[in-house]
Amino acid sequence: MSDPVTLLFPNLLQPAAGTYAPVGVKFWENEETVLAGMKEFADGWFERRRIGTHAALETARRMGEAATPLDSIREYQDWLGGAMARLLEDGIAFQQQVIKANARLAPHLPGAGNSAAPSAEKDERISA
Repeated sequence: MSDPVTLLFPNLLQPAAGTYAPVGVKFWENEETVLAGMKEFADGWFERRRIGTHAALETARRMGEAATPLDSIREYQDWLGGAMARLLEDGIAFQQQVIKANARLAPHLPGAGNSAAPSAEKDERISA
C-alpha cells in the first residue's frame, strides 16, 4: 500500500530538499569553523594559565626567600607585570576570535553588499 501523501503529492519534498540541503551543509561547515576557533582560543588560554601558575609558584618561592621587604615587593611587581601581559593576550585572542566570527557572518547580514552612503533624506522618525 502506498503512502497517501506520496500518492497525492509526488515529489513534494524534492524541490525543498534541493533548496535546503546547501543551507544545512553550510551551517555545519560554519559550526566546524567555530569549534576550531574555540579550540584555538581555549588552547591558548590554558597555555597562558599554565605559564601564569608556574610564574606565581616561582614568585611565591622567591618572595619567601627575599632578604628585604623591598625585594619581596619587586618579585610581586615582576609577577604582576607578567599577569597583566597575559590578561592583555587573553583580550587580544578574544578580539581575534570575534573578528573571525564577524568576518564569516558579515556577508550574510541584510544590506551587507550595500556600500552606498545613507541618503540625505529627512529623517521622519519621532524622537522621544
